[in-house]
Amino acid sequence: LRVKHRIFHPSLPAAPFADRATLLLSGSGPTAEARLVPSETLADDLLEYTHAVEGLKDALYQVALEHPGDSEQSQWAISSVLACHLPYSTSESFTVHLDQNGDPFSLDYFVGPVPHNGACPKRGSRKAAAEASPVAFRPIANTTVTLRSPSFPPLPQLRVPPPVTAEGKPVQAPREKSFLEKYWMYIAIAL
Repeated sequence: LRVKHRIFHPSLPAAPFADRATLLLSGSGPTAEARLVPSETLADDLLEYTHAVEGLKDALYQVALEHPGDSEQSQWAISSVLACHLPYSTSESFTVHLDQNGDPFSLDYFVGPVPHNGACPKRGSRKAAAEASPVAFRPIANTTVTLRSPSFPPLPQLRVPPPVTAEGKPVQAPREKSFLEKYWMYIAIAL
């Protein structure tokens, strides 16, 4: 399976997806394992994408899972992150979702660290400018690939049905005795 990537922004012409990596799957079921083999042009592509989005607000870095035998890009599973986070990221995570047969059908992509509010780093600060400079930019070295098999939701906990009589009507609980009916003998002894 091939993993593709590109930069997307409404003001830019639609860019085609480029090869990012090859996803290798081994085993099946709960023992299945996956690893990514990066393409030879990954570092150059990421550097080019970083320069392409400078000054663009809300540009997205898209990662797509190409389905076998399907060259139609609109049918691929796509996950996106804000492109402004790429130069500052130290880790990335791919979650590949498998169907009942163990075949990949979707993926999730995350980069970290990202601020809690998800906002892009402020432009103009010296620290941000120094960290995002082309000389300091490095491809993300810490990549995690996780496979996620389908799981079923927990079954609801049902209450025990009330007992029924032979006619199918619920059994009526006996009437609770009043205070005098319960303790009449103790009251009689006390008097």
